[in-house]
Amino acid sequence: MSILGKPRPLWQVILFSGLTGLLYYGYYKWIIQEELRTYNGKGWSGTVCLLPFVLGVAVPQALTLFDPDVPGWFGWFSLLGIAWIYIVQFRLYHTVNELYERDGLKPPLVIWWIFVPGLNLIVGLRQIHFLSQYWAKLQGETVRDPIADPIPFLSSNA
Repeated sequence: MSILGKPRPLWQVILFSGLTGLLYYGYYKWIIQEELRTYNGKGWSGTVCLLPFVLGVAVPQALTLFDPDVPGWFGWFSLLGIAWIYIVQFRLYHTVNELYERDGLKPPLVIWWIFVPGLNLIVGLRQIHFLSQYWAKLQGETVRDPIADPIPFLSSNA
């Protein structure tokens, strides 16, 4: 028997992320990956998704900042961490779309938006909203979101 994820509406993710200086957002990214892996019986863990990103960004920057023997150009290796999080996001959006398709629903995310500045933020916000709605629906709940609900390009799946 699979375990369902917890609905986390967009307003909550934005509020808690802002209050914690994005620490909650890191937790959110980790926990949804864990929930999806448990629910689907496959996929990457939250640690596999986040650790390469954090290390890929932090280590090159820390080395160039604190070790005078490391050349400044080494900091560019942080781009590997950023590339990793794009791969993770691409897989996440695909997984959310698969959940909807499996239930006979229209997939809510336009995955290629991830590569367009501005649209990548929109698809990320839509992912948070639609994953929350999916978990709520499976649990027979209704989750209202005062941020996403009144904005059609965030909440409409038509």
